[in-house]
Amino acid sequence: MKPGLNAVVKLVNTIRSRGLTHRQFRDFLQSVQSEYSDVLYYTKVRWLSVGCVFERVWQLKDDIVSFFHDKQCSVVCEMLEDTERLSDFAFFTDLLCHMNNLNVKMQGKNQFIDDIWAHLKDFKQKLNLFAGQLAKNDLSHFSR
Repeated sequence: MKPGLNAVVKLVNTIRSRGLTHRQFRDFLQSVQSEYSDVLYYTKVRWLSVGCVFERVWQLKDDIVSFFHDKQCSVVCEMLEDTERLSDFAFFTDLLCHMNNLNVKMQGKNQFIDDIWAHLKDFKQKLNLFAGQLAKNDLSHFSR
């Protein structure tokens, strides 16, 4: 998972860290009438948001590829064009979304420890279910 995370972080940082590139990317998204106006920024401090970053990059992957091809920088987005790496990226995006759902369930006011423990036990059972389904090539819980 670490190489996939590093590739996505590098891609997002390539877009967000340079002011001109970032403005051009936002203008590009606006010109193609994308549903989203920007990619989400990832930092290690907000590591729980990595699922949201992965999901946004997944949703914008075609636009990102088009943008970097227009700029003749296709090396930056090679992860989004390689089918094997793209399937790993899709799997990790789905898995991180399941983990984000757990994180959201565990947050909030008026949660007792037994509620949080129940969420963790449910997630552990869900992981066992996923493992059994993946062994049978059943990808019903991994839509991407």
